[in-house]
Amino acid sequence: MAKIKNTKVIKKENGDTLYVPEFDTDTLESGNIYMFHNKVWNINLKIQAVGLNQAMQKFDLCCFGQRTEWEIYLKIEHQPAGEQ
Repeated sequence: MAKIKNTKVIKKENGDTLYVPEFDTDTLESGNIYMFHNKVWNINLKIQAVGLNQAMQKFDLCCFGQRTEWEIYLKIEHQPAGEQ
């Protein structure tokens, strides 16, 4: 799992706060692709992570809020075969 070295906090003029994590790229692993689908707004967010816990940690960095609005899908390496 990639480790976060430091997180820069930027305060915007409009009052928003932006968190910019700096990842240690030496510890990155390929992992799997998790797709977070927002059922209300029909938005998809793809996250590459090693395990569901890491995917959810990365999702939380986005500060989207209402987790109940989101479904999580996992892309697997071996897809079903075509017509037999």
